[in-house]
Formats: sequence, structure tokens, C-alpha cells
Amino acid sequence: MASPVLPILQSIRGTKRLLQASMSWCKLGRIQLQRSYADDFDKEVEELRVQQIDDQEIPPPMDGTVHEVLNVISYGYDCTSVEHYAQYVHNLARNMSLKIFDSYALPSKTTLVHAIQAAGLKEKDKIKDYKLTTHQRVLQIQDLPSKKASLLLDLLQVNLPEGVSLRIEPHTQEHYKERFIRKEIPESLL
Repeated sequence: MASPVLPILQSIRGTKRLLQASMSWCKLGRIQLQRSYADDFDKEVEELRVQQIDDQEIPPPMDGTVHEVLNVISYGYDCTSVEHYAQYVHNLARNMSLKIFDSYALPSKTTLVHAIQAAGLKEKDKIKDYKLTTHQRVLQIQDLPSKKASLLLDLLQVNLPEGVSLRIEPHTQEHYKERFIRKEIPESLL
């Protein structure tokens, strides 16, 4: 699969060459350009190459009776089940009057599974390789009171559907940066 960045870079390089050619043509004629547009393209390409994600400000807990920001992560192979369970978790937290800090979907991860072939099987009877896609949804709860935490966890575990797993972790900067897809530009294109 071709990278979606490749056509953008090719168009940037082509536009840069066109601007450089028109700048040299303008210098020969009567028109003088005030600034170099080629330098702007170099800066834009450099910004594309190095993309830094700012850290998220995580508010501290109000006092000792509440938990810090917690990530309630539901994940599984069936996107519909994961999405419906994440919606249930969101509605449950809202109905329990909990502070919802953020709610988002993480990028799907695809795993290629190679099946071991038994000797002596016909080609049509052999099992092929599989692609398993893991879908994840995250709900961040801020200042979860310790009195409501046990009730919330019990309700989440009781209503967990088949094929969906649940993980609850304290929120970190790595969790925040995990939600973004990095764009890397190969040196050969520049």
C-alpha cells in the first residue's frame, strides 16, 4: 500500500521547482519577488518531517479520597461489540455523575497470524493465514471517588460482553501520545 504522504511530498517538490524556475524568470524580467517561496517550502517540509506532540496537562487529584485520571480501555476483535461496550461505559459514568475527562478511539492494530499447516493435506484444505484487527476505545475518568470506584468496577465486569476485554490504568503521557499516528517522511523523498 502506498504511503499517503508520497503524493503530498511530490507535489511540494514539484511546486518548489516551479517556484524556483519562476523566480529565476522574474529576476531576468521586470518583476522582483520580495521573499523566497522556496525557503517557505523547505520550512514546511521540515515541519512535516519533525512532528512533536505537546504533552497533555493531567490535572492532579483533588484530595486523597479520589483517584487520579484513570483510563478505562475496552478492546477486542469485533468493532461493533467494542463500540457498544464503550458507549455503555460512557453512559454508566455519566449516570453515576462521574467526571469524564476525555473519550476517544485508539488506532486499530492489525496482527498477521500464520497457521501451521499439517503435512499431507490438499492445497484447498489447508488453512490460510489470518489478519486479526484489534479495536480499542478509551474513556478517561477524572477524580473517581473511592466510594463509587468499587461499584463502577463491579458493574463493568458484570456487563462485559463476550469477545471484549477491559483494562483500567492510570493515565500517562505515553497513553496520550499513543492515540496519534506518526507520519514519517523518508529521506529519499526530500
